[in-house]
Amino acid sequence: MNKKFNFWTKSSREEGFTLIELLIVIVIIGILAGVVISVINPAETRTKANQTVLRANTDKICLAMHACAASRQAPGTDCVTLSDVGVNDPSGTPTGSSYSVSYSAPTITVTGADAAASPTCSFQCTYNTTTGAATQVAPVGTCVID
Repeated sequence: MNKKFNFWTKSSREEGFTLIELLIVIVIIGILAGVVISVINPAETRTKANQTVLRANTDKICLAMHACAASRQAPGTDCVTLSDVGVNDPSGTPTGSSYSVSYSAPTITVTGADAAASPTCSFQCTYNTTTGAATQVAPVGTCVID
C-alpha cells in the first residue's frame, strides 16, 4: 500500500493536463505570437513613427506661426521664416525631412515634408493674413497616418 509518488508518471485514474501545464503552453504561445507580430512588418511601423514625428513637428511650427501671425501688424513679412516664427529648424528629424514657411499673398503656409519616405508624405497648414483664418495640419500626398 505504500507506493511512492512519481512526479513524472500519472496513475491510470489521472487523465488530462494539469493547470500548470496549460498555463505554460499559453505563455509560450503568447511569447511566440508577440515575436511574430513584431517581425511581420517593421517597415510599416517605422514609417508610421516617422510620419508621426513629422506631423508633430509640423503642428508645433504651425502653432508658433499662428501665434506669430495673430500678434503682428504685418504677418506677411514678419512671420515668413522659421526664425521669424520663433522655432528652431527641426529639419532632419526624422531623417530626410525638411520644414519650411512660405508666403503667397494673403496666405502663409507651413510645410513639413519627408523626401526620404516612399511614398512621399508631407503635412501642411495655412494662415490667411486677411481673414485670420487658420487651417489645421493636414496630410498632403500619400501618408500612412492622417
